[in-house]
Amino acid sequence: MAALQIAFAVISVAVVVVIAYFLHTCSREATPIPPMPTPPGTAVDAAATAGGGDVELGMDEAAISALPRVVVHGGDAATAEASCAVCLGDYDRGDVLRVLPGCDHSFHRPCVDQWLRLRPSCPVCRTPPAPTAPSPGQATND
Repeated sequence: MAALQIAFAVISVAVVVVIAYFLHTCSREATPIPPMPTPPGTAVDAAATAGGGDVELGMDEAAISALPRVVVHGGDAATAEASCAVCLGDYDRGDVLRVLPGCDHSFHRPCVDQWLRLRPSCPVCRTPPAPTAPSPGQATND
């Protein structure tokens, strides 16, 4: 009987150690990595120095709003892709997509708009989208 109690205590301690290890490992992966310093003499460094430190690398709201949009309709696929490459969610009927000119990749509008505010390129192919003039029937107010 005593051997059974000792074995149970050893197994319990081992389980607690394993759980603590996994919690520690998961918490380290969730810790944000600090941004790398900008090398001196680069264009970004020069812009930061001249502008007081704040560098706007993404697109502005007017340029993002000028990009084409399309609404997903029933059975007909509005785009070749079936899901958004930013959030990895499937397109559903009624979803508003943003189609990037130049590469014709499409994404959920809120997903790619947030992406473009930070990075002025397509999330899939890195092509910089050139703003297009809205067609007469297309509303650009978001």
